[in-house]
Amino acid sequence: MNFLFPLFLLSGLAIAIPIIIHLFNFRKYKTVHFSDTRLLESIKVTSKKSATIQNWWLLLSRILFVLAMVLAFAQPFWKGATAQKSGIQVFYVDNSQSMAASRNSQLNLLQKAISDARKTIEQQGPAQEYILLTNDNMYASRPVTKSEALKQIEAIAISAKTVSLQQIVTAVSNATQNNNVPSADVYIFSDIQKSTLLSQAVDKPAKEFNFHFITNTHKDIANLYFDTAYFVNPTIDTRQENPLVVKIGRSGKQEQSTVAVQVLVNNQVRAAKTISFTTDSTRLDTIPLVINTPGWHQIAIVLKDEHINYDDTFRMTAKTNATLSVLNLTEAAPSPYITAALSPANGFITQQQGIAAINDKDWSRYNLIILQNIATLSPALVQSIKSGLTNGLSFFIIPKNIRDIAAFNQQLAALAPISFAAEDTSRQQVGSVQSEHALLKDVIASVPTNVQLPTVLKYYPITAGLNAGQQSILTMKNGKPLLAQYAIGQGKLYLSASALDEQSGNFVLSNLFMPILYRMCAQSGAQSIYAITANSKQPVFVPLSTANRSVFKIWGKGQESVPPQTPFGNGTNIYVGKSISQTGFYTIKGNDLNDSTLIAVNNDILESQLEPAEKATIEAALKPASVNWQDAATSIQVSSESSMPLWKWCLILALISLCIETFFLLRKKRAHSANA
Repeated sequence: MNFLFPLFLLSGLAIAIPIIIHLFNFRKYKTVHFSDTRLLESIKVTSKKSATIQNWWLLLSRILFVLAMVLAFAQPFWKGATAQKSGIQVFYVDNSQSMAASRNSQLNLLQKAISDARKTIEQQGPAQEYILLTNDNMYASRPVTKSEALKQIEAIAISAKTVSLQQIVTAVSNATQNNNVPSADVYIFSDIQKSTLLSQAVDKPAKEFNFHFITNTHKDIANLYFDTAYFVNPTIDTRQENPLVVKIGRSGKQEQSTVAVQVLVNNQVRAAKTISFTTDSTRLDTIPLVINTPGWHQIAIVLKDEHINYDDTFRMTAKTNATLSVLNLTEAAPSPYITAALSPANGFITQQQGIAAINDKDWSRYNLIILQNIATLSPALVQSIKSGLTNGLSFFIIPKNIRDIAAFNQQLAALAPISFAAEDTSRQQVGSVQSEHALLKDVIASVPTNVQLPTVLKYYPITAGLNAGQQSILTMKNGKPLLAQYAIGQGKLYLSASALDEQSGNFVLSNLFMPILYRMCAQSGAQSIYAITANSKQPVFVPLSTANRSVFKIWGKGQESVPPQTPFGNGTNIYVGKSISQTGFYTIKGNDLNDSTLIAVNNDILESQLEPAEKATIEAALKPASVNWQDAATSIQVSSESSMPLWKWCLILALISLCIETFFLLRKKRAHSANA
């Protein structure tokens, strides 16, 4: 036997009180007048015998009353048999975004789930302990008391995180192992969404597990939601419209409809469009958006959906630069075409330096470093380039009049397995353009269809090994790249096979040159557009501006947290999805970070697909464990520990002892009256 409140047992010392009262109360003597001493012996014997029997019963009834009251307040229970029979009880309350929807009432599904969980706990005995799981806390394994479990349930709030059935099974298995019990009763309060609950394959649970599903499902609700949204270009161009692609999904009823979409930039409406749906489940459309101010921007794309509104907003953040910084290192006279292209009128701030007077200490402040008309590569220059690539910088190498191909290739190999062949003066035409490359995406569509692709008069054929990760952006008809990109470290290396002058070809005069050069600058450095999904394991990379490592924190929604983070290259990978449970805009900043990073966190689109999972599918996934179903509209039945708690039996015993005491006191009073 165990006690819920064992300290009350100290009150058992109160047993001494009736004993003391009893002993002193019956020491009182009464004077009896008699005329004959022959009567004395008879009175003495009969009175003592009768008093002894009655007084001991009276004392025992009083002791029993005190003892029963002490046990009632201590609340005894049989723990051993109950624990072995029922194991532990695990409650999972689904607090995902879909539970924020209501079903023909003022209460949403989460409020109903909390109410059902509370009723289930209140029906059980006070000694029962519980493990409470939510989407925010799937690692709980320590049982808590009934009162603590009720407090935790009332504190549950909507979360952007999702949980699969596999995660629930894993959490229950861990809880049984940690508590050294073989079985568990698992109560699941959920809308049992198919898209999230069955998003992972379920490992076979123990047959001793008993699953009880108390469900509130979405019935006959059509939902419009954002599947995704993205800019066609990876950077925002402040000089022109930026195509914003939005993909809207629909679950539930498939009917023809229209939806109004607005794009807000820093809480101001900048664009709007009406998108029509037929019977398709998704709709893709493009909205032109102009952002012409520098700095970080909060972008919110909003649609109007009368039924479900937690997924009616898609959030993005983007950083724009008023000007782009370029360092132009030349070994000979700079190309007038590049100088004109990099003019302030085109949004560039250009610093000209000779190749012999390099100072790589301030290279980090440039978006792009161009090495123009390079005939030789010195070991010191290559080491500076390699260090810059490791730290996420971008370089554009343009060779011209290479003096010693072997020496040049030897230094180039220190960066990546890349080499130049001897100069080829045969006329070549660009035959293919990688239109999906980040430098050219959406550029080809704006070039006239009858445009003539660049012609090359002389070039250095480029050969790259498999480890170089070569992406040929512009390829000549002979299969050799005219312009190629290589990912080295955290940076980007661009190589031109030809000098950028009229004697080498007309690439600098083509409609492709200026957009490519601009995007080389705009896309260099850290990522500038963020749209993160809650639960995502994809990290956010934040480069470091100094050699000192920082601990990054996240601010937003009135809270501050330190997310999981690992060093990576010249920066840090920050796993935002593991620490944020609410959608919205957040700021990442470290001690040594001069410029904070603004990020946006969105719902998992799986939460917007409201179709419930089939009961047969869930039962098959949970075999050989038993599965019971109960609609939340009906009363929830649970097995209690016994028909009546032990403390109630103790109260009944106290009342019986009080009745016995009263009986003996009344009997004694009648006896005295008769003697009188």
